Amino acid sequence: MARTGTFDALPELARRSGAEHDRIYELLAQLSDEVIRCPAAFNGLVAEQPYEVGADHWARLRSNHGAIRRWQARSLQLLAASVSGEAPAAVAASFLDHLPDYVGWRHHRTFPLSSLRPPQFFRTDEATDGKLLEVQCPGSLWGTYEILRDAFAVVAEETSQRVPSLSAEFSEQLREILGTRPVVHHLLDNSSHPAGERYFIHRARSGVSYFSYDADVRPQDCNFVRGHDFLSLLNENFAAGRLRATSEGVHLYDLPPVALFDQKLLTALPFWEVTRDYYDDEIRALFPYTAVVAPEGIRLETGDLLHFEQFSRLPRRQRNYYLKYAGSDVSRNWGSRAVYHLGKLSQQGCSAYLARALEGFGAGERWIVQLEQPTTWELPYVTHVDGPRTARGHAKFSTFYGPTGPLGVLLMVESFYKVHGSAHTITDVGALPAAAGCNGGTRDEDRS
Repeated sequence: MARTGTFDALPELARRSGAEHDRIYELLAQLSDEVIRCPAAFNGLVAEQPYEVGADHWARLRSNHGAIRRWQARSLQLLAASVSGEAPAAVAASFLDHLPDYVGWRHHRTFPLSSLRPPQFFRTDEATDGKLLEVQCPGSLWGTYEILRDAFAVVAEETSQRVPSLSAEFSEQLREILGTRPVVHHLLDNSSHPAGERYFIHRARSGVSYFSYDADVRPQDCNFVRGHDFLSLLNENFAAGRLRATSEGVHLYDLPPVALFDQKLLTALPFWEVTRDYYDDEIRALFPYTAVVAPEGIRLETGDLLHFEQFSRLPRRQRNYYLKYAGSDVSRNWGSRAVYHLGKLSQQGCSAYLARALEGFGAGERWIVQLEQPTTWELPYVTHVDGPRTARGHAKFSTFYGPTGPLGVLLMVESFYKVHGSAHTITDVGALPAAAGCNGGTRDEDRS
């Protein structure tokens, strides 16, 4: 893979001008406006300089990749076994009963699940101790990372040499798995931050062609489809032909067109008594303890089974779990919606939320509880008006993965316990250790 200096792969604005830290928000708006003709690709607070990813941290991320891929592949096999009746009925009900038939049982019974492969590109959300809280396939924030990386190339040029370009790595790895120039259709209808994803798309276009962006690209030319949720893949204009090609063994989809990889239920499967035998201990070690909320109660990591009233009477410090909606309803499983910290609720409030989570259980709706992990982090950042400050708050690391392993790291710090991109979230990108071999990404001319 050819490497070169940071500026060779940057937008024209970065090539022709410099900036100081106190002008970084102006620079971000200008970069956004130059690339996507609107200033909205980044709308939060920015760290003072790239975060240093240590050698041990990077080694752990590389090691995690294989276990994550096994978890995804085993879950896909479990879905196929559930639909064919070879897995316990409770598993299939949890995957599919809550969905309308045309995207639920009927679709999964008629679509050859054996023709699918796990997601090629995805993003993890991690606690500060490295436990995986969720896996987004492919998820958002790729563009947020990319524009921060571009801005740091101007204001922190030396450090930014070790911040890889996601768009360059995406282009190269996608070309490798396809064996030809990628032609992508990226469905943005359910993206939580479409301006950021458009920034990523435009930065990738020197190595990737995109339908509706590049001239003479027709829908039938696309050899890779990215989407932000399973339902969008089945409801878009060209789904029938693409599903037919996929059923014939053509690998078109990044996020497979099945109700699986956008469900938070997957994080509970390695622990759930009816599915845990499908997974090994290395996979279980990736996640905090996670349990399915069921009529009989909540099984704790100790093995104790507590009814809701028993659980709600526990002291708050012993209710250090997040309650999360675990299904495919985009209005609830997106952007930290339907996520509640049970330890912050009163006894009555905790009991009420658990009861509400159980209301749709008979119809296949599932909720999970996930053990809280340490998230406190301190991060220097730049304000809009009075220079640098240091924030101490809840943190979330995100790792972006491709077919060969980790591509880059993003860090968010927020005062609220649900860390999600907002105007108050401080965001940073990771500078990789020198041994990782990153030198600012690949030149545009080498990528095309």
